[in-house]
Amino acid sequence: MLSRLGSLLLVVVLAATGCVVVPAQAAMPTERRAVPAWADDLPARTTQVVRTVSSRTYCRKVWCTVTQAWQRDADGRWSKVKEFRSSIGANGWGKRREGDGRSPGGTFRIKVTFTTSRSNPGAMPWRRRLPTSVVSAAAGRDYNTWVDVRGVTSGDRPSMRYGWVLDFNRVRLRPGAGPRPVPGKGSGIFYHTSKRGKRWAPTAGCTQVGTPRQMRWLLTWLRPEAHPRVVQNR
Repeated sequence: MLSRLGSLLLVVVLAATGCVVVPAQAAMPTERRAVPAWADDLPARTTQVVRTVSSRTYCRKVWCTVTQAWQRDADGRWSKVKEFRSSIGANGWGKRREGDGRSPGGTFRIKVTFTTSRSNPGAMPWRRRLPTSVVSAAAGRDYNTWVDVRGVTSGDRPSMRYGWVLDFNRVRLRPGAGPRPVPGKGSGIFYHTSKRGKRWAPTAGCTQVGTPRQMRWLLTWLRPEAHPRVVQNR
């Protein structure tokens, strides 16, 4: 009787002081974030993301990254479909100007995909890359613009056989089409594959996915109706 009375008094005292003892089995579950932090700024219709982030999985230099393919299901859940080793600018993230050896961070559209083949392997907007094709880094009216230059023969080199143009600094697909790029901010930011014999070497500012097979997989996976975005350093 005295023991039961003591227990009752203890409960009354705890309630009066605002202290509530919750049994372990009744503990509230830890809240889990339904949407990854990098997805917060995506358009509502976006269900595919190519995400590149720093990683020490394969090497420990500032240009060592992985590139991931993410998709969102009908319930709003994001899942990682693939991951590839990749590399970025020799000086890491944070592009500010032409020639700084850095890659831009942020969320970007894909301006256009490209291959050197005669037909589009995927469903995204596409353009054939020719031996004469460049995105000009020269100051002037064609800065950060896709042009074909007579005498250039490196446009279809092996590292540029599959890829896309990142919509960075108002890149243009033909002279005078669209807003003018900011002079000196940076030009020709691509996703492409490794140079022959220099797999995963640092770039001048692009993202370099390891093999042509992996880059081609990304091109065939992307769909226009998914409103894909590229997320970098987030």
